Amino acid sequence: MSVQMIRFPGLRSIRLVVALMAPLAAIAALAASPASAAEVHVPFCFDPITNTPVPSCTFTVEQHGVVTVDHHNVNPCSGVVGTATMVTNSVAHITVNGAGDVWITQTLTSHFTFVPNVAGPPSYHGEFTFWFGESLNRNNSVVHDIGNIVVNGSDGSKITAHFVDHLSVSASGITNEFHIVSMTCP
Repeated sequence: MSVQMIRFPGLRSIRLVVALMAPLAAIAALAASPASAAEVHVPFCFDPITNTPVPSCTFTVEQHGVVTVDHHNVNPCSGVVGTATMVTNSVAHITVNGAGDVWITQTLTSHFTFVPNVAGPPSYHGEFTFWFGESLNRNNSVVHDIGNIVVNGSDGSKITAHFVDHLSVSASGITNEFHIVSMTCP
């Protein structure tokens, strides 16, 4: 069994965070642009009956039993190509206050199977859980996530992975960023 601890700040990880943040940053930019001097409106804060904007809102989006099948998934430890099937449940919660400050969190849990596309290598089953959070206001932003993966092989082996990412930007433009990945392979 090998354990790898990888710390890799830099352009590649920034691109990942930016890709994840882009839709939410657009929402935050809209949230930070006042509709009038007295109030701020964001696209998803509206009264559904009158279809008029409101200065703040909170809502939750739940998805249960979402099935994803990827026939070209790769086992990160062996390089074996196989079919990954995930049955996922997720809950996302968004809150926007009257000043246009935005808080977003999402928790995602998935039951996972991996079956090699060729006979011989072990198949795997297990779970992964990811949590994502973002806080945005006119001056600061913080994006962070954590993830855990534990899968058990048909041969008794186990693969585990743990991810931590953080990116924050202060009102003065100071950026704090780190990424930690640890993984065990059979």
